[in-house]
Amino acid sequence: MTTAPHDDLDDVYLWDPETPPSAEVRAVERRLAPLRFEPEATPLDWTRAGAFVVRRRRPTWLYALAAAAVLVVAVGSLAAWRWSWPAGRPWPIDAAPAGAARSLAVGAALDLPATDRMHLRVARIGTMQIDGDTRLTLRSTQGTRHRLTLDRGTVHVRVWAPPGSLSFQTPAGEVIDLGCEFDLTADGVRSVVRVRSGWVQLDNSLDESLVPAGAMSEMRADRVPGVAVFEDASPDFMAAVRALEAGAADGDVLRRIIVAARPRDVYTLLMLVERGEFGSDLLARRAADLWPPPAGVTVGAILRGNRDALWQWRDTLPLPPPKSWLRNWRDALPSWFADRR
Repeated sequence: MTTAPHDDLDDVYLWDPETPPSAEVRAVERRLAPLRFEPEATPLDWTRAGAFVVRRRRPTWLYALAAAAVLVVAVGSLAAWRWSWPAGRPWPIDAAPAGAARSLAVGAALDLPATDRMHLRVARIGTMQIDGDTRLTLRSTQGTRHRLTLDRGTVHVRVWAPPGSLSFQTPAGEVIDLGCEFDLTADGVRSVVRVRSGWVQLDNSLDESLVPAGAMSEMRADRVPGVAVFEDASPDFMAAVRALEAGAADGDVLRRIIVAARPRDVYTLLMLVERGEFGSDLLARRAADLWPPPAGVTVGAILRGNRDALWQWRDTLPLPPPKSWLRNWRDALPSWFADRR
């Protein structure tokens, strides 16, 4: 009877321990026998073993922190790119009539016929739609400082950038974006702005006016810019406010303002009081009825010219914080996507 070679016996032994192994394997097993694990003599504590594994696992918050760090770096890099427009580079025109220029160069006046419309990019910080019969000139462009002149016409602007990055010089004064979306119309005599998000500042040699989202205002060169009036205010309220600003020191005009004012219109009332318009005492008391001032602020202090008290009162109103353009992050999204929202 022929005996199988040692290697063959050992292979069989690996799969069938009942098969006798070679002498060499038996010798190794005898040497290792003292190290054999006996479950009955030394049972495993699986609870402690599991706890050990849990302690070794990386906390979830570490992954969240790492993801947040990556997001911050990505957002910061995107912002730096958006605000790094080279000085003097023309703005790309995305949509224009056939035969029109494909970019808006510095110093070149754009005269758009009444039947045409144009859409262009405001450097990398936003977009602008230009309606027909508009004359527009890009005076300068660099980084986060872009300056234009609007002689006449209407533009719809949507930007996301630090306050003051974009401004328009109009015949009536300067219109300064504070990081928002707005419509601006100039007709050579007055400029009218309607704010869709954020704030816009109107500024001429006489004074300035801050206009929040949902409100509109107008500016003429021969008078201070109008106070903001919300577009959903009653037509009679809006007309009476403009009449008062135009110098109508009339009891009937004042009565119309007081009767038509809503809590939402308190911002308008306070701005009229700040300017010392006719009937400021009645306007301030009506504002207090509609939206009581905070503790420590009195109507008397406001009427004595305490502007800090007036702005403390204003800060309690449900308005977007002035110049807080970061909160309008949706303005950084493409307009086609934002419109779907």
